[in-house]
Amino acid sequence: MRLFIPTFLICALVVAFGCGESEEADLPRGSTATFVGDEACANCHADIYSSYHETGMGRSVSRFDPATAPEQFNAAGRSPEVCHDASGYCYVAFVRGDTLFQHEFRRDDPEHGRTYAASHVVGSGNATRSYFMVAGALEDALDAGYYTEMPLTWYVERELWDLSPGYEQTNNRFERPIVPECMTCHNGPPEFETGPQNYYTEVPLGITCERCHGPASEHVETQLAGGGVEGEPDPTIVNPARLDAGRQLAVCQQCHLTGVTVFKPGEDPTTFRPGMALSDNRAVFARREQVDDPEAFGISSHALRMMQSVCFTATRGLNDALTCTTCHDPHRSTASMEADHFNTTCRSCHGSEAHMAACARPEVASVEEAMTGNCVSCHMQRSGTSDIPHVLFTDHWIRRTLPPPRPPEDIERGGVRSIPFTLVDVTAREAVLVREDERTQSDAEAEVSEALAYWTFYETEHRLPAYLPGISEHLRRGLAAGVDRPEAHRALGRALAAMDSLRAAEQVLAIGAARWPNDPFLPYELGTVRLRLGDADGAIEPLRSAVVAAPRFTEARLKYAEALAAGGQAEAAIAAYREAARRDPARHPTAWNNLGFHLLRLGRPAVAVDALRQAVVLDPVLAEARANYGAALLAIERLGEATVQFEAALRYRPDYIPALGNLGVIRVQQGRQAEARRLFEHVLRLAPGDRQATTYLNQLNDD
Repeated sequence: MRLFIPTFLICALVVAFGCGESEEADLPRGSTATFVGDEACANCHADIYSSYHETGMGRSVSRFDPATAPEQFNAAGRSPEVCHDASGYCYVAFVRGDTLFQHEFRRDDPEHGRTYAASHVVGSGNATRSYFMVAGALEDALDAGYYTEMPLTWYVERELWDLSPGYEQTNNRFERPIVPECMTCHNGPPEFETGPQNYYTEVPLGITCERCHGPASEHVETQLAGGGVEGEPDPTIVNPARLDAGRQLAVCQQCHLTGVTVFKPGEDPTTFRPGMALSDNRAVFARREQVDDPEAFGISSHALRMMQSVCFTATRGLNDALTCTTCHDPHRSTASMEADHFNTTCRSCHGSEAHMAACARPEVASVEEAMTGNCVSCHMQRSGTSDIPHVLFTDHWIRRTLPPPRPPEDIERGGVRSIPFTLVDVTAREAVLVREDERTQSDAEAEVSEALAYWTFYETEHRLPAYLPGISEHLRRGLAAGVDRPEAHRALGRALAAMDSLRAAEQVLAIGAARWPNDPFLPYELGTVRLRLGDADGAIEPLRSAVVAAPRFTEARLKYAEALAAGGQAEAAIAAYREAARRDPARHPTAWNNLGFHLLRLGRPAVAVDALRQAVVLDPVLAEARANYGAALLAIERLGEATVQFEAALRYRPDYIPALGNLGVIRVQQGRQAEARRLFEHVLRLAPGDRQATTYLNQLNDD
């Protein structure tokens, strides 16, 4: 039995919401202000409140409403079937009452089916609508639980259902975790727990006013009390128009700067406050190709691509530098703007005869005629994106001439590359807009941040071993230089373990776990490495401490159970597996499988059956679960049902010895000796000398 514990233009136009004076508002980072929600803004800013909630940001997360939903279904009220050929799973969406559901099935297994309700719609509906679901909610709070993505997305422009972005490469089914960075970019600041990567206790609906203006409790109190001076800046709230260009850009770059993010010590996606430099909260590393490639761009690459534009580089450092709000009013949807809005913006810089004379349109005979064209269509490419299928998007790299657009279906996604990518710190481009005397990052800290970025990139996007020696070297050097970060110890330990330097990994992780005793990740990694070293007894205590520090950290609880089992503490292991399955019932079929396996080993097949049935429901292609389920059924003499499970296990793993051997046992009991003999002979071809198969064959030959 094997335990499986799996361990996410346009320069000078000055508008009221854009590049105003370079006067800085008081930065709210040291403020005690708290978030109050958008409704508190509505009384004084009714028009802005109303128009903002029609923008994509204001509609970024919502509840499904069948009365206004754009999704389309067939006459039977279902979406077309969408299949992931590599995994064999198929999906349909449908609406029941006021809720959208997604159903999973397999054509090779008519008994398999899982159906879950969507808890939230993710996306404004301008390009896509994807869906969250919540699993394992134990509290009374409506939104508390483990958040994951659902497999189907509605692609608005093409009016079709298809697999969610990234699922064509890897079908995560209903288990892709919604990590805080993802949740926070699509939403107002959520309430989440440290340890589990996707357990939330409160989830807002849409990006809030306070994401751009900062926590507003003090501002609301001041205004309701009649405070403040009319026409003067209010120091209790941030008006991005009064920030310098770098900090103004940072407000947008929270989410519109694509890459691998490494947060500064003590920071996370929710701790950024408007008025900060982005580089005070995080470093963002992007593939060099993503920055420089004239054709390929991602759907959230707006800031990165804009910074390639001459319009940006020519105005950088000026009071009227190009920023996102030079062209975009964040309080109004693009659809509500005047038809000539963007052209007017362009003319504010490019309205002179010299500019118009440079226009490449051959039919242009005068300045006036040149100014009648669509600047955006000529100077900003609209094309398919490198990361999201079925959508056309506007590349924000403003250029005189454009490459030809590429339809979404012509773009290859998720390809394999045999040489490493080069990552560049794109936050450094923003940092040049921040005064030199405010930059505090040392060379050693920068080296560690870069190594952490490469480690994350290795783990999540490009699992190429060639990255590992450089990662470990830079992390060692940074730690030796005095950089004191738990995630550096963790990444170094994991990188060393990935290179099979387990003793070195153990030493690094043990130092880190002792240095940060309340961190759940370091003891989790330490226990994992000790299990790989065969030291189950040494793994138990660090894994127990990880569970104590973060009770909803399911992966730590499962690894703890594995260590208990390996250390001979079967009853304690069963209790740990049972608790993991109770808390997080839908994401970890291996929890149910291992629970059932150990119950079966202790001679409790009737109890094991229920746990193993649940494992098969969650993962019907997990041969271990099928074989264990069959063994439990066999032990309680339900031979027909056991046969179904062993045959299913062999359908997915034709040479799986436990299924072959147990099916042979059933054939013996059924008097089908010839079939039994073939099965046992097959086992011996796979495992010469297998004692059980040899014993049964000898008995058959004696008969």
